[in-house]
Formats: sequence, C-alpha cells, structure tokens
Amino acid sequence: MQEHVEYMASLAKKFKVGINTGLSRQDLMAWSKSATSDKYFRWFFFIWSIPLILTILFTLINFGKLPQEIPLFYSRLWGESQLAKKILIFLPTGGTLLLGIFNLSLGASFQEKDKIIAYFLSGSAGLVSFLSAITIFNIINLIK
Repeated sequence: MQEHVEYMASLAKKFKVGINTGLSRQDLMAWSKSATSDKYFRWFFFIWSIPLILTILFTLINFGKLPQEIPLFYSRLWGESQLAKKILIFLPTGGTLLLGIFNLSLGASFQEKDKIIAYFLSGSAGLVSFLSAITIFNIINLIK
C-alpha cells in the first residue's frame, strides 16, 4: 500500500498535479483579519449562525416526537407527494449551512475589494438562515 502511495505521489510531482490556490499564508491571514475586523461582517455572521444553531437544537429536541413522514415539500400537490421521511427535516438546515459557509467565505474574499458585494453575500446567508429556521419551526409545530 505504501508503495502505491509513493508511486502516486511521484506521478503527481512528475506531471505537476495538485491544487494551487495562489494564496500564500500571509494572504490568508490578511483575508481573515479583514473580515473579522469589520463589525458589519461579524453582525451578518451572527445573523446567519444564531438561527442555524437554534434550528438544529430545536430539531434535535423534537426529532423523537416527529412521525415517520413529515410534510416537507410544500410546492407539490396536496397529499402523499408532500411527505418525506423525517430524517429529511435536516435538509434545509444542511443547505443553509453549506450556502452560508460558501457565501461568507466568498464575502470575506471580497471584503478588501468591494464591501457592497461582501455585505450582500453575507446578508443573503443570514436571510436564508432566518427563512430556513421559520420553515423548520413551522413544520415541526404543525406536526406536534
């Protein structure tokens, strides 16, 4: 096994295969420092993270009380097509988490260049988190 790993590493070096982001350690430190020093960016981070944490806690607390199928897909016709397995209640929260990480990271990279784009990306993550929290709270309270 070790020989195979060494062989693959030698091929990667030979053909110069790898991920080169073009960011040095200093660039990354400056990037994170500029984002964390901005009070509005921190505010948008909290607007994103607080509803996300509350939604996860609320869902975990009430997960045992949920029936096997829950009405998750409201855009479908009324009835059986709206129902999903109860584990899929974490789908909107997971999507919010991924979208928030992506938008906040992208917003932090735009922090030095264009603050409006950075604020828009960060604010949209907060808005999606808030709307996702309302959706999950309503679904669980409808069932309880």
